[in-house]
Amino acid sequence: MRMRTIVLSLVMLMMSLSLAQNRLVVSTVAEASGLDPRLINDVYSYQRIYTMMEPLIVFEQDLAYRPRLATEWSFSDDGSVITFTLREGVTFHHGKAFTAEDVKYTIDWVRDENNPSLIRNLYANISDVEVIDDLTVRITVDPTNVWIMNALARLHILPADIGDTNDWNTNPIGTGPFEFVEWVRDDRMVVTAFDGYWGERGNIDEVVFRPITEDGTRLLSFEAGELDLFHGQVTPAEVPRLESTPGITVSRTTGLGHAYLGFNFRNETLAEPAVRQALAHLIPSEGIVARVLNGIGTLGVGPISSDSIYFADDIPRYPYDPERARALLADAGLADGFSVRLHTNENPVRIQIAEILQFEAARVGIDIDVSIEEFGAFIDRILGESADFDLFILGWSGNVDPDYATYGLFKTGGDNNYIAYGNPEVDVLLDRGRTLPPGSPESIATYQEIQRLLMADLPFAFINATEEIGVVQDWIDGWSVHPYASATFQDLHLITKDR
Repeated sequence: MRMRTIVLSLVMLMMSLSLAQNRLVVSTVAEASGLDPRLINDVYSYQRIYTMMEPLIVFEQDLAYRPRLATEWSFSDDGSVITFTLREGVTFHHGKAFTAEDVKYTIDWVRDENNPSLIRNLYANISDVEVIDDLTVRITVDPTNVWIMNALARLHILPADIGDTNDWNTNPIGTGPFEFVEWVRDDRMVVTAFDGYWGERGNIDEVVFRPITEDGTRLLSFEAGELDLFHGQVTPAEVPRLESTPGITVSRTTGLGHAYLGFNFRNETLAEPAVRQALAHLIPSEGIVARVLNGIGTLGVGPISSDSIYFADDIPRYPYDPERARALLADAGLADGFSVRLHTNENPVRIQIAEILQFEAARVGIDIDVSIEEFGAFIDRILGESADFDLFILGWSGNVDPDYATYGLFKTGGDNNYIAYGNPEVDVLLDRGRTLPPGSPESIATYQEIQRLLMADLPFAFINATEEIGVVQDWIDGWSVHPYASATFQDLHLITKDR
């Protein structure tokens, strides 16, 4: 009944919008949690933000840098100073000209410890932002952070004149190819082409983002022609059929993230290593990848991809082994089990994984109470000051470099260290990793040791490494899914729609 209601609502919306050639209807698997790029770090929010706001540089499909608000950049001899030349003739949606002052404002705001930024750790090594002239800005990095360019490719620039006064959730203002129109939570977000955009003006006049959490409903809407494309989870069993269906293209690429079970170290029971290890041994990850995901993605073994040069093959692993889990619980004095809560969002695959873990845990005496929440409420719970959770299933994406895969999540007090994990030895190595030449033997050795320590401590139990997947109608040209999931709609204005 719920599926029929959602589909009927979508059909009525499409009829009311009178589908036109220049309107694009896009679906994602969850709603955005917010639209202020300084205060969020989830994929679904950034996917929308990328259409309205822009960084200095962006990642190409091959993860090379491409100019966006900056046209060129140069480094000092010691690499500690980066000088950016900014694009001329760029205008914010409210009419203000884009200048170096906006870059300085945005970086300084994020760096200010009095502001509630969730991405501060990425820019902590920036010591100064100097405006040379309207179109030149100089950024000093001290101490060295060899990954700073990757961080700057994630930072969307806000206008300095209204950065502290505008309501960014209800009226995001950027320099992007589309400008915000409306957001009806859990129904639609609408953006329209910005006539004052500095770049190429495509044939897409309006984009309607539709959050549809149920895989079957989303696919049904797509096959009925009510969606032009969607990114994210496809019902795994349907992928082979879709790949052979005329008029439909399934776009797939190796992702930059993973799904994991997180442990709240504030919980005295979960703070015991043997308990975390026992729970990890209860996750049938190979079966989940093979049967729940139907081979989409690969086995999750740690924070850094097994395809990376930084991957450590000798890290501790925790294969599915209920008997080992029983023994570990007995060693921890919990042979009779214990009770714990697990939270996740309404993603069907995550719900299935939660139910599988609940079943497996019950077999060894652990009672897991599973709670499913809307994505925004779920993220608020995990990020909130109350830290009102025990276990949670979530994903982390965008691991372009090993620093992003580890620093914010596992550094003591890190911006994304929701679980209150801390290890002084890991902290030292994380800081060292930012100073070493990327790809050097020293850098590789440092991140491999970080992985060994992390997997011995087991702050997360890794379930699967992601594969990004999208589905697109044949009347759409010029779009394919991006390995950096957050940026998959950054060039939505350049696609064409022939319908």
